[in-house]
Amino acid sequence: AVVSTQSTGEQLRRAILQKRADIEEVRARQRRVMVPMEVQQCMVQCVQGAEVELQKQTKILEAITKQKHKNELALEAEIAKFSLTAEERAQVWDLFSTPPAEE
Repeated sequence: AVVSTQSTGEQLRRAILQKRADIEEVRARQRRVMVPMEVQQCMVQCVQGAEVELQKQTKILEAITKQKHKNELALEAEIAKFSLTAEERAQVWDLFSTPPAEE
């Protein structure tokens, strides 16, 4: 009976050691997986932030475009008050036109 108890105790000890090794392996795998998950989360946050910024910039551009159109209509209305030649009208438009900003 003593031999079987020692044998059972040894089996139990080995099983415990194996379970500890298994747990450590699972933890090691989890650590390896966590880094890519954190990188993915960061990438998702970056993309979401960029999308929000793009929406803001698009709204700003739309507002600027709308205001530019209003200004052009107002300028055209003012120019129409004067009897200008086509060349004079072009000169007035040139005065109010701005070249695109260089980056």
